[in-house]
Amino acid sequence: MNVPSRTPTWDEIEQFCAIDGWTHIRSTDHEFWQKTLVSGEVLETHTSFAAKKTMSQGRFAAILRNQLKVSRREFWNALKTRLPVERPTEEEEPPPTHDAWVVLGLKERGVTEEEIARLNPAEAKKLLHEKWSEPSA
Repeated sequence: MNVPSRTPTWDEIEQFCAIDGWTHIRSTDHEFWQKTLVSGEVLETHTSFAAKKTMSQGRFAAILRNQLKVSRREFWNALKTRLPVERPTEEEEPPPTHDAWVVLGLKERGVTEEEIARLNPAEAKKLLHEKWSEPSA
């Protein structure tokens, strides 16, 4: 399956919870969800009322790792197939880490966080070097 590089909307997170058998437990300033795994572990997450808004790559990775406890591939596959995730799940491959100076340099030159997240560390450094060699305006 081709895994989207974009992050989901809050509505897609809610769709995942419904598909994966989570229970909606309350609405306050957010929608709160809970799931008890076969192991007895209780997972909890919450979603924003801003249903059409997306989140940063870092926030999505943290939600997958710490709250939903699924991989990016399993998340998108559940939305596509409308089938719950079988647990235990595959381990999420950690996102490539970029040196802070590379991220800062690219952002100062107009490259967005989403564009940076799609690059591996070597590509990000190469792009920054290319940006450095461009003539100043």
